[in-house]
Amino acid sequence: MTAGRARGSGGRFPASLATPVLLAFAVFIVAPCIMLLVKGLEPTAETGEWPDFTNVLGVFDSKVGQQALNRTIRISLIVTVICLLAGYPVALFIARCGPRWRGLLLAVVIFPFLISAVVRAFGWTVLLGDSGLANKGLIALGLIDRPITLVQNEIGIIVGETHLLMPYMILSLLAVLQRIDPNLKHAAESLGASPVSVFWRIVIPLTLPGLLTGTLLVFSLAMTAFATPFLLGGGRTPILTTLLYDYAFTLFDWRLAASIGIVLLILGILFVTVHRFVSSRGMRSYG
Repeated sequence: MTAGRARGSGGRFPASLATPVLLAFAVFIVAPCIMLLVKGLEPTAETGEWPDFTNVLGVFDSKVGQQALNRTIRISLIVTVICLLAGYPVALFIARCGPRWRGLLLAVVIFPFLISAVVRAFGWTVLLGDSGLANKGLIALGLIDRPITLVQNEIGIIVGETHLLMPYMILSLLAVLQRIDPNLKHAAESLGASPVSVFWRIVIPLTLPGLLTGTLLVFSLAMTAFATPFLLGGGRTPILTTLLYDYAFTLFDWRLAASIGIVLLILGILFVTVHRFVSSRGMRSYG
């Protein structure tokens, strides 16, 4: 069958080709969200009316819920900033390398995707433990006298999530850095622009789409990560995802667990909304 026959009237593909995709989207995305909302807003014995926002508001009212919410947002922001500050120079260096070295370095960036988050978290548990390489190195350098706690706290979660999500930031930035025409920088330098001026006035504006995409990916994935915070944070530093797990599989309170899921969904929608607003303002500012 030729491409012309495959297309419907007006040069468009027939709607039947989109049916499997829409069906998969409905089954795996829409249906779970509906079930989450139904269960999380399920009425209690006191109210008896749907929707009941008691459990959702209870996440913000309880001390444990407030701490988990604040910790989730704080860790996600810290991880996003670290990935941005560390990932941008790496992506810039890879983009400026020759084809051979660029391919090798790109393979190094992609390689962690072949290892599960659980295995990487266990690896960091060994490295950051009291007898791990990190503490031994700090003691050998004379920076500390005794091992310090680097796991079962926020430090371990931040380190683990940064390692887990750094490739997303690097790949997002690298995709736009490789599309920058070198002649633009050469022209600016020939007109007397300094390297710093070229970077801030040409490179940064042109990489803004990749920068914003990377921050969206990293923040969203950091906020919803479970395996890494669970293994490196333990029960001492609960975040929303680990708190959801405890309510669902330890206390078997599915209504409250679904309410935490609704909170995560609301946070994700708010972040995407703010991200789109900042993106549109940034694009207009740089013209």
